[in-house]
Amino acid sequence: MNIKLNTLFKNVGIITIGIALSRVLGLAREIVIANKFGTSAAKDAFEVGSYLPISISNLLVAGVFSAVFIPLFTRYIYNDKRNELKEIISVLINQFTVIIGAVLIIFYFFAPYIVKIQAPFFDPYRFAMAQKIFKIAIPSIYFLSIAAMATGILNSLKMFGIPTLGGIVFNFSVVIIVLLLSEKLNIYSAALALVIGSIGQLLIQLPWIYKNKLGYKFTFRLSHPAIKEVYVLIIPVLLGSCINYLAPFIERFFGSGLPEGMISALSYSFKVSQFPVGLFALAISSVVFPFLSENVVCNNSKALERNLEWALKFVMLIMVPATVGLFAISYPTVRLLFQGGEFLESSTLITSTALKYYSLALIPWSFTAVLIKVFYSNKDTKTPVIVALITICILFAADAILVKKMQYKGLALGSAIAAYINAILLLIIIRRKYSCVRISCFIKTGLATIFSSTVMFTVIYFLLKYFEKNMNLLTKFNQLLEVAILLFVGIITYFIFIYLTLKSDLKGIIEHENK
Repeated sequence: MNIKLNTLFKNVGIITIGIALSRVLGLAREIVIANKFGTSAAKDAFEVGSYLPISISNLLVAGVFSAVFIPLFTRYIYNDKRNELKEIISVLINQFTVIIGAVLIIFYFFAPYIVKIQAPFFDPYRFAMAQKIFKIAIPSIYFLSIAAMATGILNSLKMFGIPTLGGIVFNFSVVIIVLLLSEKLNIYSAALALVIGSIGQLLIQLPWIYKNKLGYKFTFRLSHPAIKEVYVLIIPVLLGSCINYLAPFIERFFGSGLPEGMISALSYSFKVSQFPVGLFALAISSVVFPFLSENVVCNNSKALERNLEWALKFVMLIMVPATVGLFAISYPTVRLLFQGGEFLESSTLITSTALKYYSLALIPWSFTAVLIKVFYSNKDTKTPVIVALITICILFAADAILVKKMQYKGLALGSAIAAYINAILLLIIIRRKYSCVRISCFIKTGLATIFSSTVMFTVIYFLLKYFEKNMNLLTKFNQLLEVAILLFVGIITYFIFIYLTLKSDLKGIIEHENK
């Protein structure tokens, strides 16, 4: 099955709007936290203490559960076996409740050691705070895990809007709770907010699952072949995803030895860099994944190749200018979003500098989000593990070298280098193993995006110089006006030139899909 153009745009549009709202609220969450705590010792402690709960959530949503559940659930839905699927889902929920519950108890009692491993160079003050934050946030892991399973179910049904609504509820809850309780609970209000937000993210999805007759029942059946399949597939995926999430862990490991506030600066800049990735690349990969899984089920290799190439071209058209644009306006963006309260001008400088280096990773991060779905659609969960292991070893070596020469900037640059290596390795293997992705079909698109992005960068550069000389940038309104003009002019410039250079290709794609 090919992805029809109208279907693609509809689904990508739905999930993009949902993710956009979620990411905007995510930025609002970071703005509120930045205003309250800046790049302080308390914020450093929060980044370490909350890292595991948040990472496990992201790991399960974007990695483990989607990789394992979507191909499995798609197969049962495609073959009209919903009653059987209902039982499978119920068994998995019950089993995971027991497993995750046991893990959380272990986490609670071993909290000091878990924090120590992440930040071995923390002073006693930051260490004590991080440990307490971790203990408060632990329950969120269970609710986010079950919410991740719910997301996999709904995506298998090609329902993309509701899961993104869960992210909106999560971020909104964090913003409100921090605003209301930060004066009384200090940084611990943010940890409590994670728990409440995770409950909301789960509850918002449940009615839609029941509506599709995939509700819960109490059963622990172990003999079903699908249950065995899940555990066979989930182990390598879990291992591979854990390896990928070691990247921020490694940054915190080396960053804990840097001056106070460096970890916070890296965190703020990383989250800003993830905004375009989540808004476009993850939206596209989430939409294309069920179709790729369906292509594999139907043994339609040609459709698989076409859908993959279309998705990668789409990503390229968006993420190349996003990389260039974010690099160009990193300082005014960070100043607009975060500067104020406890977030000082010095915080803006170090955060925006880190953002420049993280922006270089937007393209490989986005490509990886799509490429890895090819392996998961083919039930190949081992290859991404091997690639991730190679990449993380390179990252560790790069960070160890670069942090000595460039401090926090070296850690951000190391992430970008590792991201390119990861994406290149995946692409090479896909070409050899599945005979997908013709490099030749990307040459024209790639050259056009680079040329158009270069023109865009030039325009933005001169506009920035003009605003610095002729505009009072001390007020939030003028800062907002500056960023808005830069974004508007930059986007218009890019799309004019990309249309002029790729007019015939875009027309050909539309005519082909309509035919």
